[in-house]
Amino acid sequence: EKTRIYLVNIPKAAQTEFRVGNVTGLKYDATGEYYKAVLTNYNLGAAFNSRINLNLREDKGWTYGARSNFSGSKYTGTFTFSSGIKAGATDSALYEVITEIKNYVANGIKPEEIAFMQKSIGQSDARNYETGVQKAAFIGRIQQYDLPADFVKQQNTILNNITKKDIDVISKKYLDVNKMNILLVGDKQLILPGLKRLGYEIIELDADGNEMGKL
Repeated sequence: EKTRIYLVNIPKAAQTEFRVGNVTGLKYDATGEYYKAVLTNYNLGAAFNSRINLNLREDKGWTYGARSNFSGSKYTGTFTFSSGIKAGATDSALYEVITEIKNYVANGIKPEEIAFMQKSIGQSDARNYETGVQKAAFIGRIQQYDLPADFVKQQNTILNNITKKDIDVISKKYLDVNKMNILLVGDKQLILPGLKRLGYEIIELDADGNEMGKL
């Protein structure tokens, strides 16, 4: 219904674990809208030099790594941002994550980001099937989802022909920062005052996920 913060208290935790996202309903589809959503996220939070990682790790130095991804199964799908963030920067980092997603949706992807994505994914794809384990996983995926044998070729065609308009439509459809769950696991005493200034409803959970009340 609306974005809320769910907080699990770990006293004296040096970091806050972040999970921010929503249920998209996008089932796994190797050559459909799900795959296009995966491409949409690449420059936002999947690549090492994605917007989110460059902001939180390279620019701010708050984390060893920050990432986001679309995941899907036969039944449903999710979008999730995840990271372990320096405890004292929890509220600032959350603000930056939401701002990065909001700007990506509002202003769209840049042409140079599309070019980078196409080159990066295209060059790395050949290394995805080198080992026996990788080959087995590849065949397993074909069997599990009843994929055509040439689905990788079809993906490459989608990758090379995807447009800014395609990506911007996907981001607007699935990255609504007004309807995301924010799960934070950290030191309540340290991080709560800053989080309250962000204006979200905050609900405390115990370690089993049971609600303990509003904060």
